[in-house]
Amino acid sequence: MKKVCVCVVVCLLAAAWSMQSASALPPFNKEWMDKYNEGKKNAAFTEAKCNICHAGESKKMKNEYGKAVGKYLTKAKYKAIQEDESKAKQYILEGLQKAEGEKGSAGKSYGDLLKAGKLPGGK
Repeated sequence: MKKVCVCVVVCLLAAAWSMQSASALPPFNKEWMDKYNEGKKNAAFTEAKCNICHAGESKKMKNEYGKAVGKYLTKAKYKAIQEDESKAKQYILEGLQKAEGEKGSAGKSYGDLLKAGKLPGGK
């Protein structure tokens, strides 16, 4: 009985932790789409969704653009300011702006790729 209780507690903790880990992602994606794909004019951006920054099935895997964005946007910092919507939005937009200046392996800045309507992560 003791093993069953421990197992249930561990499962509940794991479920709670996994739900919290994804809580910062929707605001990042929303602000990204509002900034770079207003009105969903670029079908490639709309279709790529989370794969603009992420690679593969796991959201822990990031492409090179996602790694650049990750230098400026962290879940911990976002969670600390998320209650103040204007401050959180400003944080996200500033992080995206800084990532635009980074260059990918092809030698072009992510900002140039985005302005050209190309996916910055290489897909």
